[in-house]
Amino acid sequence: MANNINFLGSYSGIDSATIDSMIQAESGKVVQYTNKQTSITAEKNAWKDINTRLDSLFTKLGTLGEDKTFQSKLVTSSDATKVAITAGTDSIASNYSIEVNRLATSTQVTSGKISLADGKTIKESLGLIGKFTVTSQAISGTPEEKETPAGNFEIDITAKDSLKDIVGKINEKSKESGIQAKIVDNRIIMTDSNMGERNMSFSGTGTLVKDLGFEAIPEQNYKVGQSAELTIDGIAITRNTNNVTDAVEGLTIELKGVTEASKPVMIEIKEDTDTSVKAFESFVEQYNSTLTFISDQLDVGNPSAKNNKTGALAGDSSLIRLQSSLRSLMTQSANTGNMSYNNLESIGISVDRYGKATLDKEKLKVGIADDPAAVKKILFQTTSTETTGVGENGESTTVITEKKIGLAQKIQELVNTYISDKTGIIKTKSATYDKLSEDLTKSITKFNERLEKKRANYVTMFSRLDTAMMQAESQMAYLQSQFSTEK
Repeated sequence: MANNINFLGSYSGIDSATIDSMIQAESGKVVQYTNKQTSITAEKNAWKDINTRLDSLFTKLGTLGEDKTFQSKLVTSSDATKVAITAGTDSIASNYSIEVNRLATSTQVTSGKISLADGKTIKESLGLIGKFTVTSQAISGTPEEKETPAGNFEIDITAKDSLKDIVGKINEKSKESGIQAKIVDNRIIMTDSNMGERNMSFSGTGTLVKDLGFEAIPEQNYKVGQSAELTIDGIAITRNTNNVTDAVEGLTIELKGVTEASKPVMIEIKEDTDTSVKAFESFVEQYNSTLTFISDQLDVGNPSAKNNKTGALAGDSSLIRLQSSLRSLMTQSANTGNMSYNNLESIGISVDRYGKATLDKEKLKVGIADDPAAVKKILFQTTSTETTGVGENGESTTVITEKKIGLAQKIQELVNTYISDKTGIIKTKSATYDKLSEDLTKSITKFNERLEKKRANYVTMFSRLDTAMMQAESQMAYLQSQFSTEK
């Protein structure tokens, strides 16, 4: 075949370049297939980008429904070195006067100095054997606290145990007992992690209590813990902790230092509207970004222009429906029980005729400060309806149906019909695009195979033509030579 190709066109003038031109003229279908495949890829990528934007919009709508968005509080303390406050979403905006008369402390017991043999360290065995028991119990507090030993545990000591080993065994039980131990100058210091007035006692087999330095403990080595004492707005409170969580609903009061007489720490709790505004800002920005991208994909450009460019999804009915539905939902009303706040515009979110949203921060702040519950109801609320019927055995039945009617919930439901992993429109479209692209790839492959066969046929046919013309020329030359000889 190589010789035929090299010989091709020597007599007919039809060479490989001519055949390439003929094949090129017949390959228009491949160009159409390729262009269609490029278009499908662009559409699929556009929907993928829309899916990402819608997913982000869904998430930001969810943030608007969190308690912290509408109930977050700002806390200020006139002296955070004495009293620090953490306010939960269920706290009430108010002012408090707090005096700290005493901080809570833990009971701490220090043993006598434990004698070690000459040259021995705390890492070498003491040669002690037996069971050592530590008990910690409340002196003050509720009857239950007094009756129940919080720390009551026993450790086994073997002859090979060193002072460090014994302390390690005590600390292994710290999680359950609350008792922590350490070594200072060959002494064991026991500290109860439970604060308040508590007793700590020791017992053991044989002479273990004496050997470990806990017999006849000097008064200065036995420091009983104490409860915290404070007043909140003149009300005296006692707690066995410096983190008071049950005095004022929604507030954690951390006591850090004793206040001076008649110099209380002033606490102010107020609504944190900035957190709310930021959540709404983020939603509005994502909504506008999504709508702008959708508009770009649907853009038909200027049909009368010579090289008009259109969006990848121009004319797509599913996207047009999404664009229209989003715009419509942004202007709907909701029954909140307060006519002053029943749609997005009433809380500062206005939408122009192109669907673009604008946020008036000050108007939003006023709405949240005035009636945060109504503002939240614009976005999130659920209604229930009861339907009565008759069961299989004739008994009456009641079916309760809940329906989400908040604007944010409706937008989320709309968005979910597009981005759902199982039944979403975008997932279905993506699968369709993949199938179309796969079919086009097969068509292109088959068409190219036909073109290659046709090319081979052209080469064979025109090679034969060149051979026939060469033979004819040779015969003509022979006949001419014969005529010349006869003369």
